[in-house]
Amino acid sequence: MPKFLSNEAVNGRSPLGRKLPALVAPFIFFLVFSLLAGSFLTIPAYAAGFSDTKGHWAEAAIEQASAAGYINGYPDGTFRPNQGVTRAEFITILNSAFNVPKSPNTSLSFKDVSAKDWFAEGVRTAVAAGYVGGYPDGTFRPQQTVTRQEAAAFLARLLKLEGDASLRFTDASKIDSWARPAVAALVEKGVMSGYPDGSFRPKRTITRAEAAMVVNSARGLSASSPVTVYLLVTGKVVNIRSGPGTSYDIIGQVEEGDVLKAVEKSNGWYRVEFQGKAGWIAGWLVEVYNTKPPARGEPGTLDVRYRQEDRGVVVTLTGGPDTDYSWDESSNPQRLVVTVPGVTVVRTPMEISVNAGGLKEVTTRLQSGSAQVTLTFDGGSTPVYYRVEKGSAGVLQITVPYQINSVEAENAGDGVDITLGGTAPLSYNTFRLSDPRRIVFDFSGFTLAGSLLHWEKQLSQEGFTEARLSQFRDGVVRLVVEVTQGVTFTEERRSNGREITLKFRPASLVSRVVVIDPGHGGSDPGAIGPDGVKEKDVNLAIAGKVAEILRQQGVNILLTRPGDGDAGLVERAQLANSNNAEVFVSIHSNSSTNSGMGGTATYTYAPAGTPLGLQRESRLRLARLLQEELVQALGLRDAGVFEENFSVLRNTSMPAALVEVAFLSNPVEEQLLASPGFQDRAARAIARAITRYLTE
Repeated sequence: MPKFLSNEAVNGRSPLGRKLPALVAPFIFFLVFSLLAGSFLTIPAYAAGFSDTKGHWAEAAIEQASAAGYINGYPDGTFRPNQGVTRAEFITILNSAFNVPKSPNTSLSFKDVSAKDWFAEGVRTAVAAGYVGGYPDGTFRPQQTVTRQEAAAFLARLLKLEGDASLRFTDASKIDSWARPAVAALVEKGVMSGYPDGSFRPKRTITRAEAAMVVNSARGLSASSPVTVYLLVTGKVVNIRSGPGTSYDIIGQVEEGDVLKAVEKSNGWYRVEFQGKAGWIAGWLVEVYNTKPPARGEPGTLDVRYRQEDRGVVVTLTGGPDTDYSWDESSNPQRLVVTVPGVTVVRTPMEISVNAGGLKEVTTRLQSGSAQVTLTFDGGSTPVYYRVEKGSAGVLQITVPYQINSVEAENAGDGVDITLGGTAPLSYNTFRLSDPRRIVFDFSGFTLAGSLLHWEKQLSQEGFTEARLSQFRDGVVRLVVEVTQGVTFTEERRSNGREITLKFRPASLVSRVVVIDPGHGGSDPGAIGPDGVKEKDVNLAIAGKVAEILRQQGVNILLTRPGDGDAGLVERAQLANSNNAEVFVSIHSNSSTNSGMGGTATYTYAPAGTPLGLQRESRLRLARLLQEELVQALGLRDAGVFEENFSVLRNTSMPAALVEVAFLSNPVEEQLLASPGFQDRAARAIARAITRYLTE
């Protein structure tokens, strides 16, 4: 954790605990200490120990200011200590450093300050506190840089300091009369000083480094002072400690929206009344008020938030325990309007841009003691489905599940294209079933739009029977395509994955990807027969013949070991996974302590309740085809098809099987396995099984 980040903010906010709208974020990033609260985009704090402050005269002060949370650095790791500070930026620093109580009822009458500006709340707070004002022309000039004498005036007014007007700087005569008492007071207190040449340079812009030094010094004028203020917690979960610092024990926690009464302030911390005892809370994780503000969930308040989950977007409205909600639906555009009577305070942004899951935005407005919360949806021509549920303690929850809201099937050449559209990027698991033959696609995390609940279409293309869409179970939409022939498919994605076209075509072997795995190899010989025949050699010989047969048919074949080299079990599976193989077949020769044991066996692995379980039918079909073709071609005992948790089967993400062609421990079968003619028959049988699997 960067050293300036306090562990008081359990939810990981910056020490300021302030947020700002995404629209102004690019502008604010060049000065990372905005106090504008209420958006869902949090400014990240950047670590002290900046790349451009090492050895700087103000290095220690900069780190102290960064640690306290009222000045941070830039995304590139710099602090830019010699950059000037604007009026908007300086009052933001002061409000944060000294926890100046907010004054939401103070009007903004400056021509160049809009309520939507990131610094508007700070200007309102500073004006109410009386340490800053505007210009005769009715402007505030927020982007005008602050001179050293102006900085002195702001600080002196805020701290209510005034000193002797006599100053001994070589350029003292250049300090304006209105600023002289402030400069004198801060010089007397040791907060500000001059330059080595004896000058003060009152009209020079104060730099970021100087601002850190001056504010740090001013904060130290009074280590502890009694206060009577109220604190609104802004951190998600915030620690209460036994003393004013992170080194003290945690004695409890409070949550965002809680209100505490503070009776003492010390070095940026507040002593509060907590569960009948005294505790301390970090000042950068609270908002300070002179009068008690309503806490979250109290009568008259409304809190509006949203969150994205695995299966959709959830909007939560939280009012007082007796809050009453009513709502109306409208279309063109589709909206849900919730009316909440008796609300005078809204704790969250009046406009929240969501743009996820079919929910475009959430807006709130206050009118005659009521709040009106409007959810605007964007589902195209298909209405977005949502659920509204009243909870306990004044909570209303609107759930907008991710949806599949459009589907279209059409003939395309000798195949069929099926296009689906959703409110979130579409992903699926697919597998094949038989009797009848069909391809299944499960879209997890989605709800099917009501208009599509019974969608099905008879397909007129030869080899294709029907396509249907259903809500297979809660959170899973299933597409089933029935066919009477071998079919392959590819996909095309658009609209950032929210629209997908599945292109089904009659099966062809051209460019299909198959991985053949000759078992063992290199330093691992596998089984060794009575006459010294090594399994690794037999496996490699058969695998090479399978590869050649299938390559001649246009199949893209990959061998896990083209020669007699070592290959890890996991790496064999990873080769298939990384190349999106459609089939994986591992070739082995069996062995037993019973030299009379013989025959052919095939293994697969697809336990129910696991991701591989979705391929169970496909994996069993591949294994059965391999066993059928090998037994018929070789004439050996049919030992059967088994399920076994072999590494190459467990770690492959496509249909996979492992064949034990014959028993190397059996003297008769050892000689067969060493025979090129037997190897040819085995290779042709394996190739036929793979061809049938891919095309039938």
